[in-house]
Amino acid sequence: MKRIAITGIGIVSPIGNNASQFEASLRLGRSGVKENRWHDTEGFASNQLGKIEGFEVPAGIGSRARKHYSSVDLYALVAAQEAVDSARLPANSVVRAGTGVVLGSGGAVADTEAYVTRAIRHEPRRPSRLLTTNPDNAGNVVAAYFGFQGPRSSIMTACSSGATALGYAADFIREGYADVMLAGGVEAASYVTLSGFNALGALSPTLSRPFDLNRDGIVLGEAAAVLVLEDMDYALRRKAPILAEFVSYGLTSDANHITAPHPEGDGMARAMDMALRKGSVQPEQIRYINAHGTGTQLNDKSETAAVKRVFGEKPDGLCMSTIKPMIGHTLSAAGAIEAAATVLSLQGQFAPPTLNYQTPDPECDLDYVPNRARNHAMEYAMSNSLAFGGNNTSLIFRRYEG
Repeated sequence: MKRIAITGIGIVSPIGNNASQFEASLRLGRSGVKENRWHDTEGFASNQLGKIEGFEVPAGIGSRARKHYSSVDLYALVAAQEAVDSARLPANSVVRAGTGVVLGSGGAVADTEAYVTRAIRHEPRRPSRLLTTNPDNAGNVVAAYFGFQGPRSSIMTACSSGATALGYAADFIREGYADVMLAGGVEAASYVTLSGFNALGALSPTLSRPFDLNRDGIVLGEAAAVLVLEDMDYALRRKAPILAEFVSYGLTSDANHITAPHPEGDGMARAMDMALRKGSVQPEQIRYINAHGTGTQLNDKSETAAVKRVFGEKPDGLCMSTIKPMIGHTLSAAGAIEAAATVLSLQGQFAPPTLNYQTPDPECDLDYVPNRARNHAMEYAMSNSLAFGGNNTSLIFRRYEG
């Protein structure tokens, strides 16, 4: 089986608009979640949001793109540019022909609702055309901008979209469809999405506090994360900077409920077990798990149960944390930005903290790295994503030592 290298990372997030800022925030335990000043939250359970701020479109992205691309497209394009630059990917015809793009995205909901609102109000300066809500558009924009002519695909499996995109990208390389793939996920906050989660009763009226006894729901966020995956031999030949190795992934469905995970974590346990088997990795070799960790009562309980099924009741040396209290739940981007955090953790040998953790829950009794990052030696790490519809994805990465 071909080995897969991770050679580049690009980030746009509430805690940093590049990978180095993002990593620094992970180490410091800095949260970008704050009062939502961008939407009318009167009557909502939550007025908190992980919003991207200080975002600037680089001068190289022309006026046409600024006029016609949605915020989702621009977030994806800027993250992709950083990923390509950090991977030192050359801009030649051979590379363009052998490079593909697969992104998880929910589409340009925020821009579309803004257009419709202005049109209803007959405001004169509304956009000249309706921006597409097609979830595939961000990937099209990235591929067209760089001229990448390899496989193009989009993933929409709700909150596991970005993680699944990475798995599919690795498959494209291993099956010989591409030498290089850009993969990740992107999400922009919208009033429609906030309203939907509020109607579900899923929003936290206080703080995102995953695995805490008093956890009471989700805080939403937005982000983009793009990783560059390459055939390891190809990366070594071109002397690319190798950040980590993508080992394997597992993909399952709960076939249980449209929103709730399996109460005993059956689907997530099978996804982790599949990733371990396909990667020929033993459970005890995994030293860190970047958890899905939404902060809802059922999700955190079922995810803990799943980890215990695979790794044992008291797994020695294993810690697990979630970055959602820092950035919010970024939906289609979540699996990708959490995978990026996992790669940076492996490279830097540290475990990011689970913020806002105060009161232990007897049913969630693993090591969740409460409130402060810690140095943590590890060769293998896992990143887990659960999603509406029972879509589960588990990714395994390995530290690279050339």
